[in-house]
Formats: sequence, structure tokens, C-alpha cells
Amino acid sequence: GLLTIGPRFGGALDDAANMFAGARDSGISPKDFIEKMKKTNQLIMGIGHRIKSLANPDQRVVIIKEYAKKHFKSTPTLDFALEVE
Repeated sequence: GLLTIGPRFGGALDDAANMFAGARDSGISPKDFIEKMKKTNQLIMGIGHRIKSLANPDQRVVIIKEYAKKHFKSTPTLDFALEVE
């Protein structure tokens, strides 16, 4: 749907999920992942939005997080992303 029509229009959610899943699958800790991204001067998808923040969250993301936590027994990629956040 609307969340997957491209990186500038919400599709960044897919890129962020792929990035976090790859990092988690590699066995790296969230802290080490952040340090690696800083050292290599790479952006962490879904982090650092100019307008949205923890204090002013994107409601689409809030809904997706709540849905995942409610409907899935395990959310390892989401949990990893939340630790990075």
C-alpha cells in the first residue's frame, strides 16, 4: 500500500526493515551497529527524520509497531530497531 511506494513517500519503512533485519541476522548488537554506521558515515534508515522524532512520532509507525506487538508472538527485527532508536 501507501507505505511501500518509494523511499521519499513512506517506502523507507521497507529499507529500514531490511537494514535492521540484516544487522540483527549478522549477530551485531544494536550498540555496535550504531557505532559501525557512524564510523562508515552511513545513514540508519528510519532514524534522524527532520520533523518526526521520539517526541513527535510518525503515527503510521506507531500504528505498525502496535499492530506487530499485538499480532505477532515474536518481533526480533522490530525489537532490534527499537533498541537502535
